[in-house]
Amino acid sequence: MTTVREIVRVLDRFAPPALAESWDNVGLLVGDPAQPVEAVLVALDCTPAALAQAAEAGASLLVTHHPLIFSPLKRLVEDGGAASQARALIRQGCSLIAVHTNLDSAPEGLNAHVAGLLGLRDARPLASSAARPLLKLVVYVPEAHADAVRAALAGAGAGRIGNYAECTFSARGVGTFRPEAGATPYLGTPGQLERVAEARLETVVPKALLGGAITAMLAAHPYEEVAYDVLPLENAWPGAGLGRLGALAEPTTAGAFLEHAGAVLQTDRLRLAGPADRPVRTVALCTGSGGDLLEAAIHAGADLYLTGEVKHHHALLAHQRGVPVIDAGHYPTERPAADLLAAVLRRECPGVRVVIAAETDPWA
Repeated sequence: MTTVREIVRVLDRFAPPALAESWDNVGLLVGDPAQPVEAVLVALDCTPAALAQAAEAGASLLVTHHPLIFSPLKRLVEDGGAASQARALIRQGCSLIAVHTNLDSAPEGLNAHVAGLLGLRDARPLASSAARPLLKLVVYVPEAHADAVRAALAGAGAGRIGNYAECTFSARGVGTFRPEAGATPYLGTPGQLERVAEARLETVVPKALLGGAITAMLAAHPYEEVAYDVLPLENAWPGAGLGRLGALAEPTTAGAFLEHAGAVLQTDRLRLAGPADRPVRTVALCTGSGGDLLEAAIHAGADLYLTGEVKHHHALLAHQRGVPVIDAGHYPTERPAADLLAAVLRRECPGVRVVIAAETDPWA
């Protein structure tokens, strides 16, 4: 039986918590990690309607894009807000996982997904995640057990670089040790110096997944005492970052792209600031509240910028710079998160029934 804990691990591998913004609140917010899960409801928000649909679907887990709890709750009272929803989750026996800005920035996350829906080619992050903590984990293991340890690390989310999984490096060497009194060595005799053919196995791991990676590595390792190193890295997180910048297959105009985006995002409430006749080939986007990345889009050479919320001064800047900006609405740009999360869960948890919630734009 799949548990909440296992689903958390699946989602953490796809959208590592380390990619979340510092102000965000992601992961398991309500519930029991050991709770069995037969069905999951995926939604943009944790609302009374979503909870009712979860109950109807027999779902013991709700996975949302927006966190129910952004700041600590001081009281669990009926207030019509987050506290009421948390109480309802507990009464219903339903756990809640949020996958928010970590999904936005993940290499194959929401921004990459929407870029693909809009037909952008060779899309790359608009704002990189260079500051996100990556670590290198190095462990010394007998050569005969190197594959088992490598597999355990990969299963815990280590060794992912862009679209590649199980990325490791190994080199052969000789390890020495002298078991002392009280030791129960896998190899060797107490009191004698031993020399063992070992592999130095190293891989990258997000800081947020380090504990689980070490636990998995130790469980697969044959030694009573394991030698390993954890080293900080300055590398940018491959393929991760907010927003996306990509090229259209054929040039168009801002007005024509507005109609295309409306059809793809299934909304007729888009607004355009800036010249509608501007030729467009390179498009930048950021799902949700991405107005503050307008300058980055302009500096990156975008012919047009699309996001979920545009403030007045961003619209003025679009006119001043001659770079059209589309306000596509928060809900339309982030609703695809439910489809994306459902696809991940169906692929990685085939024994779990996944239901997508029926939701509507609160501005409609």
